[in-house]
Amino acid sequence: MYNDSLKTLRIVVIIAVIIGILAALFYLVYSFTLFWQAFAAGITIGILLIIIFVLLVLAIYLWIKNFLMKRELKKQEAELEQIKIELNRYKSQLRQKSVGKSDKV
Repeated sequence: MYNDSLKTLRIVVIIAVIIGILAALFYLVYSFTLFWQAFAAGITIGILLIIIFVLLVLAIYLWIKNFLMKRELKKQEAELEQIKIELNRYKSQLRQKSVGKSDKV
């Protein structure tokens, strides 16, 4: 009887050790995959944050450039309007001179 309980105890201990080893193995694999998932998620989030930051800086740069170009365009339009006025004045002076010359001939 003592021998039978020792065999039973030995079988139970071997089964418990096997279950413990399998549990430890599953825990290592599972926690390793959790670690890699967290690592990959962190890298992905970091890359996406960098992309968002670059796009935000690019959008601000283009907005400022657009604003400055519109301001420059308004200055050029005002200057063009002044030049048109001067051109019309010179054309009218030229017409008056050409009319005066044709009257003298």
